Amino acid sequence: MKKINLISLLAGFMMLVQLPSYAQEHHEAEQHHEKKCRSKVSFYMGYTAIPQAINHDALIVPTIGFDYSYRLNKKFSIGIVNDLEMAQYVVEVEPATGGHHGGEAKEAEHLEREFAYVGAVVLYYSPIKGWNIGVGPGLELEKNKNFFVGKVVVEKEFELPGEWEIAPTLQYDIKEQVYDSWSLGVTFGKRF
Repeated sequence: MKKINLISLLAGFMMLVQLPSYAQEHHEAEQHHEKKCRSKVSFYMGYTAIPQAINHDALIVPTIGFDYSYRLNKKFSIGIVNDLEMAQYVVEVEPATGGHHGGEAKEAEHLEREFAYVGAVVLYYSPIKGWNIGVGPGLELEKNKNFFVGKVVVEKEFELPGEWEIAPTLQYDIKEQVYDSWSLGVTFGKRF
């Protein structure tokens, strides 16, 4: 009986000794995976709403994009967001105020937009695993007039097998206080 208790005690002790090494091995594998898969390329498909579009309550424009991001650590990433609005439209721009002493009020200006490209450098913060909030400066390039852009991005990443992921994405662009836009879409990404 003593022999069985001694063997059981030794077996239990050996299992307890092995648990921390398994946990350490698992932790090291996670760290290796995190260091290995810091880069991500993604393809974006969605729609952009332009509230100031003429002849529409809010014009909805198909949008595609290609993005790259690099994870700095568990909480922060930096990325380049590239979007292309696949349409032509006209926005109504309110005239600048001030400097009119008793003169006639200016009418709103019409600004034509054709296949506008928006590129931005975005710093992402991940408060909870899978959730990313990004903010950054950028440019809207278009043949009629270019604008500086402030971009805000919120996305929820869902991991798929093989380092793939899918993420519903909401974006808000402020275009030099001239007009703004909202985008809602899905990002398909691959980590490497």
